[in-house]
Amino acid sequence: MTQQDMPDPGMPILQVKEVGKVYARQKKDVRRKLGAAAWRAFFGIRPSTKITIKGSQFWAVQNVSFDLARGEAIGIVGLNGSGKTTLLRMLAGQIPPDAGEVVVHGSSAAMIDLQAGFQSAASGHENIFLRAAALGFTRQETRAHLDEIISFSELGDAIHAPLASYSAGMRMRLAFSVMAIVSPDVLVIDEVLAVGDFRFRQKCLAKVREMRDRSAFVFVSHSMSDVAKFCDRVIVMHKGQVYFEGDPEEAIEVYESLDSGTPAADANQKLIAAMGPTFHNEGAVSDVQHFWCDTSGEPIEEVAFNQPYAMRIKFTSNIDVRNLIIGIPVWAVNTHYTTGLSTQINSHKFDVRKGETVDLLLEVEGGYLNPGAIKSMLTILDGPEFLFRQKNPDLHVLSASHPTWGAITVPHTWKRLDRSDGHQSGPKLVRKRG
Repeated sequence: MTQQDMPDPGMPILQVKEVGKVYARQKKDVRRKLGAAAWRAFFGIRPSTKITIKGSQFWAVQNVSFDLARGEAIGIVGLNGSGKTTLLRMLAGQIPPDAGEVVVHGSSAAMIDLQAGFQSAASGHENIFLRAAALGFTRQETRAHLDEIISFSELGDAIHAPLASYSAGMRMRLAFSVMAIVSPDVLVIDEVLAVGDFRFRQKCLAKVREMRDRSAFVFVSHSMSDVAKFCDRVIVMHKGQVYFEGDPEEAIEVYESLDSGTPAADANQKLIAAMGPTFHNEGAVSDVQHFWCDTSGEPIEEVAFNQPYAMRIKFTSNIDVRNLIIGIPVWAVNTHYTTGLSTQINSHKFDVRKGETVDLLLEVEGGYLNPGAIKSMLTILDGPEFLFRQKNPDLHVLSASHPTWGAITVPHTWKRLDRSDGHQSGPKLVRKRG
């Protein structure tokens, strides 16, 4: 890892350039690899991107590249054995890459291994100086911040006890407290923030929020909710390589398809199975047309979150229908049944005569279905009898201007009751119905 002077504003503060790491399964190949690494270190030779794999060697991480600017947070997720831990250790400077390079413009710190820079026989007080030294602080600088570090850790008298007597949560408190005061330009955070009690984790996250404007973050967690809320973009690692990089919500979908052991193509089949069978009684209804459209009836494939939209449904009935029911069940891409739109909800009853052509427009208010692909079916029934059940074209709801959770948004407003002028606090998240 290379430390360089601070870049110009707007320039990347962390640059990862075609980074790779080779491991070996047999001792002779491990010795060969260590000899080559020592040779490069002795003569100051940079790792090459052209490496020949020999014997039992294999790529643990291969050809990973990305840039990270100040104020940005990138998430790294992946299954066990995907190479994310090896990548993190290279980003943290704990192990050198065999190919490519990691360039940090400024200072960096890692919350990966709680033992790094610590001595079990020494007290927590003494380990503060050891940990700070590992992060580049002088003893004088550490002493100037000592009271602040101890206060943040909330360890009390335990700060003078040997580190060997500390629980994992106490070690995390001590390690994070030192890092929080050092306030590095690049911070690598692994699952260690999951250790400890809820209240202290929130205190740590509040500190991270304070650092957000001046630092860049590499964030690793098995909590997809935390990844989605904290990260600007996410890398999905798989078999040592970047499998996907992009928007957090899309990355989480890709990761969950891997986590379930189901490739993306098979995940689509799983969704189809969850949506249930298709059916068409052509003797009962024919010439069926159904598509998403704008409120004027023009076909659409995507819609803004708050924008109203509609579905055009047209068919010819070849029978007398006494109790026409039309329903549109909706699923999320993770196979969860989300909601349904139905003529029964508003008590609409239609009697349709044989030979009659039915032409309907279903209007839907925006701001309900959250961003993502809307998977749905059109069902036409005569009472309990299915006449038609087929998949609708997908509709993609674009990102909202505010955070969303779950599959749907319930329209709501907030009012401040402590103001005599009656002014509301902030904009409404979603407009009122009607």
